[in-house]
Amino acid sequence: MKGFFQRLHPAGGLWVRRTLACGNLPGLLAAAAGILGPLLIGLGAFLPWFLVAAFVPADAPLGGTVRGIEPGITWVFRAGCLIALTALLAATRSPEVRRKHAIRLVAALLLALSLFPAAVLHCSPDSAARAAWLWNQHDQLTGFAGDIYTSQEVRDATWQQRIIVVNEPLDNRIIKLPGWSPAALEWGRFFEVAEWFGLSLWFSQALGRGWALAVVGTILLLLGLGRERALAEPGFLRRSAGRSLAIVAIVLALAALPFFAAGHFLTRARDLVRSGDFVAALAALDRAAAVLPAIREDGVFFLQVGRLESDLGRTTPASDFYRAQRLAEDGFADQAQAAMLAALPTAQPDSVWHRELVKGLIIRAINELNSGQTNPAIALLETVLAADPCNLKANYALQIACLRAGRPDELRLLAARMRQTYRFLNTPTKRAVLAAAEEHLASAELQSGAPAQALAHWQRSKRLPK
Repeated sequence: MKGFFQRLHPAGGLWVRRTLACGNLPGLLAAAAGILGPLLIGLGAFLPWFLVAAFVPADAPLGGTVRGIEPGITWVFRAGCLIALTALLAATRSPEVRRKHAIRLVAALLLALSLFPAAVLHCSPDSAARAAWLWNQHDQLTGFAGDIYTSQEVRDATWQQRIIVVNEPLDNRIIKLPGWSPAALEWGRFFEVAEWFGLSLWFSQALGRGWALAVVGTILLLLGLGRERALAEPGFLRRSAGRSLAIVAIVLALAALPFFAAGHFLTRARDLVRSGDFVAALAALDRAAAVLPAIREDGVFFLQVGRLESDLGRTTPASDFYRAQRLAEDGFADQAQAAMLAALPTAQPDSVWHRELVKGLIIRAINELNSGQTNPAIALLETVLAADPCNLKANYALQIACLRAGRPDELRLLAARMRQTYRFLNTPTKRAVLAAAEEHLASAELQSGAPAQALAHWQRSKRLPK
């Protein structure tokens, strides 16, 4: 066992064997934490950390599969965990050196892991935007004013023909635009500030098990090593607590600097727009996006850039979309739809431009569906899903449209894709949407004269796995 403990734990076999020989509960717990911690860190390095649903197309209509993709920044953190673990395992077995350096390395690893959500936000804003886009669709389906809640009274009558699909613009942002200064910090904005560091709903719904295991393992290892040093050096915990708080405060202040800088440039751009200097306002917006790239994925930011470029007579994707948006707001829905459909094939998939076009077309399609124009709504929703296959809102609306049009085969494919997409959302409320999809299938089977299959879908909707 001596050689095993020496290879497994950076503290070496001597500390573990002495602790086990003492027989005291705190020592045994510290030894267990010191052994289990490295195992969890190593296991976490090989499991997914952040998965976002992505579509793999196939030749058949509505075919293909949905898989999870990880941003490149996750591999940096996973490699960092393995490097830190290797350094600990290769550390000297001298108790004095171990107490001074091993605990510092583990503490630094814990601090780095706690910055992983912020790293996804800053280093992989495209992945963060995809996760936020998917979460916002789910939130519109399951919120208090969402489709699942508002359809409760009518979805059990007349084969769900009386359902009115909620038609509100999808939220297309990662964070709220930081348009305020440090002097405006207050408790009412606590959750908004937490989003600056990636601690938001879109992050939690795409979070994998690897990061959680690495964090838990690092904490356990830190507890095990910390108890050993605390016994050897009285007053260590008091000194280390003060230093840790100071380091964390400095790191948080540095991490918040891009948001305050971006807020300053956004405020500057607003003042320049009021004075009529649109060129300087665009330059201020560019500087804001340079210090905080995540705001480039914000639909409001994209629309504001388009407005300024349109006022300057420029022809860009943002200005073209702004003009199409103005057409829709002024009542020229057909012209706006034509402009968006013409721009959709040229937009980069998963870009803010692409998502804004999809959002506008979904609004138009649901308007058609709710007004009884089922076939035009189906054609438009199929176009949307061809461009954004994992779109949960468009999928749900198209299920309702296929149910009204009597298309059970297409409805089955839509329900299957929805189930695949929801495999990458870590939220229990997805069961309500999946149950609604099973109810749609049950209604379609009843319309087709297959009561046995309809009963199977109804029963499945009541006992979906958690």
